[in-house]
Amino acid sequence: MTRQRVTARPPTFAASLALLAGFASVLALAVGSFGALAAGTAGAVLLAGGLYAASRRVVAFAGGAFLLGILVAGARGAAAEPLLLAALGAVLAWDLGAFAVGVGEQLGREADTARLTIVHAASGLLVGVVGAGVLYGVFLGTQGGQPASAVASLLVGVVILVAVLRR
Repeated sequence: MTRQRVTARPPTFAASLALLAGFASVLALAVGSFGALAAGTAGAVLLAGGLYAASRRVVAFAGGAFLLGILVAGARGAAAEPLLLAALGAVLAWDLGAFAVGVGEQLGREADTARLTIVHAASGLLVGVVGAGVLYGVFLGTQGGQPASAVASLLVGVVILVAVLRR
């Protein structure tokens, strides 16, 4: 029986999806300010470096840089829509980056992980879009002069609905 060596690097497809999500976050941050764009670009560079080095720690630092960019854009008065898109892209980039490193450690670069990666990315995107939609709905509800009790009741209803659907 021959043992094959595993190349403990992230699979190319998974790493590409992580970088694509990071690029989407950088594009959304470009609307905010130059400081936000610089932090987002640093996050994308760190993400690429973390994927190349197969380092979860560097990928986590990339997530922190994306977060810094989002905070800077928010402090500079960016609109809610680009901030939500930047946050969704940043969380997906961080999640897919850490996933790619983990899959690379477990299965290696040569393994066929496309289906696994697509399922992980799609489920992460679905959760992110639903979460961003709820947040955006709350944002619009508070902007329209709705009483705070109505918004709180809506949130309680959403939580109860999610709890019931999970059973």
